[in-house]
Amino acid sequence: MNKPEIELKKERDFSDVFNASFAFITQELKKLFQVITLYAGVPIIIAAIMSAYYAQDTFTSVLKVVQGGTGSNAPSAWLVFLTIIFGMLAQLFISGLVPAYFGEYEEKGKGNFSSLDVWNRFVRHFGAIIGYSIVAGVIMIFGVILLVIPAIYLWVPLSFILYVKIIEDKGFGETFSRCFQLIRNNWWITFGILLLSYLIISIVGTLFSIPAMIIAGVEGFLVGSGQQEAVNSDSLAFIITTIVGGLGQYLIYPVWNIIVGFQYYNLREQKDRETLMDKVSAINEDA
Repeated sequence: MNKPEIELKKERDFSDVFNASFAFITQELKKLFQVITLYAGVPIIIAAIMSAYYAQDTFTSVLKVVQGGTGSNAPSAWLVFLTIIFGMLAQLFISGLVPAYFGEYEEKGKGNFSSLDVWNRFVRHFGAIIGYSIVAGVIMIFGVILLVIPAIYLWVPLSFILYVKIIEDKGFGETFSRCFQLIRNNWWITFGILLLSYLIISIVGTLFSIPAMIIAGVEGFLVGSGQQEAVNSDSLAFIITTIVGGLGQYLIYPVWNIIVGFQYYNLREQKDRETLMDKVSAINEDA
């Protein structure tokens, strides 16, 4: 039996935002997973591999220090640079594909759009996704430099910047103004939703890292007790478990974007009353 289409533009309280988000994930899991793996899979895999080798080099360096060495085999600058670049690229794809998915779902309805439709919307705004993400990142950095409190305040409205751009397709200035308009008089509840969802995703994401942490702990104990030497060769078990952990974290990351998306629609409905206006228009047309 097909599940009914989930209404995006609807006022929701704190718990309803989470309930709707997880209902949406359950309903759209297969198709959304297909979109993420099909179009963000390559950068995610590369980012996970790069992170694993970076973690391995760092861990080996630490073990050498434990044994009284100098830790001279610290990760190369190129490895650090590529790890950062591919990590940012993977997050950029996920952060853009989820709003694009919402945009298609809103316009065409459940089951009436393809993965290619989501990709085309994403590509259409790809330049803006990069530019807006960089600008938002710079603003956040300045917020941290000034004081932590401005950064926390700005984090809330800027979390919606890609949703406003990709779904509403507004200009640069209008997009930023719209973000602050949405959270006006709703900053605290939005902050609570974003913070709780971030904590949930962080905790669940950490579970994927447990195997790598266990292996690291065992190897660290063996090296510390003198039963094993910290060598330059890579630990295959550590690398594989770190890659798997990284992939798991990237695949759970869209859940946060979905929760942000439902809060975006909640705030949008509160401000614009689109559903009410549509009902009024329908009544006028029938009259």
